[in-house]
Amino acid sequence: MTSGPDAPQISVIIPTLNQGRFIEATLRSAIEQNYRNLEIIVMDGGSTDQTKAILERFAPHIAHWESTPDRGQSHAINKGLARATGNVWCYLNSDDLLQPGSLARIGEVFRNPAVDWAGGITTIFDDQSERGTVTPQEARSLKEVLTPWARSVEHVFPCSASCFMRRAIYERFGGFDESYHYSMDMEYYTRALFAGFKLHRIPDVLSRWRWHPASKTIRDGSAYRFLEEELRIATAYADRLPPSDREALNHEIVKHRKSFLVRRALHSHVTESRLARLMRLFAEAAQHPSLLWFRPWLGAVRKQVSVS
Repeated sequence: MTSGPDAPQISVIIPTLNQGRFIEATLRSAIEQNYRNLEIIVMDGGSTDQTKAILERFAPHIAHWESTPDRGQSHAINKGLARATGNVWCYLNSDDLLQPGSLARIGEVFRNPAVDWAGGITTIFDDQSERGTVTPQEARSLKEVLTPWARSVEHVFPCSASCFMRRAIYERFGGFDESYHYSMDMEYYTRALFAGFKLHRIPDVLSRWRWHPASKTIRDGSAYRFLEEELRIATAYADRLPPSDREALNHEIVKHRKSFLVRRALHSHVTESRLARLMRLFAEAAQHPSLLWFRPWLGAVRKQVSVS
């Protein structure tokens, strides 16, 4: 075993929906940690692929699993959190992996009662190669936490699979905000940070993030959905900043909301016509006239009308 009997119990919550291609590898990455005090909880939103059969096969290693319709990923995580009994928890997407030895490392870190929140490095990979890393670093200011579009460091928070919290944080805040579908973890970590919880950064790789075309991060998130929810988070926490920082942030929000509107208008299926995108650009301008003087909007319009 890689953990002793006094190691903290860790609950790993796995939300999933139709990820049968990947979920076995995800489960194995947790089970093969051989962490003595591990509780795996899988919340499947009613998959129609091979997911349920895989969960039945791995049932002896899973503390609880169910396959029932839910209201989305955040709701699935919250259902798992409500069932979790560990005093440390994380959630693991069903297409990602825990790095070997990561839970033993987390167990060691949380033996220190002063640590309530810990996170490490995530590597990004696809079918061909490694694509990079997510390494959380301390922001220079609270304003910088709220402006992912203008940071001195690339990442402030760890990926969810490399982020572990004591149950006391969940008991204080409750679950994830289910109105978020892409940045629910970032909103939760922002909530914790502004409440005074300190992230203990671990200089080790704890997880691997699978990059594939079917993931919602690639499909919609990177296009405009993340920016939409980042703006929501910034707006929600702006009043926590000093007056000068708050004023600067509000100006940035106005600018980047315009960028979001342009990116949303341009997001489409690859077979969609330029005319359809152009019509959406003008529809956005009809509702938000300030776009007419916004250079990215003008540039997008010119691109759609130009001859290829």
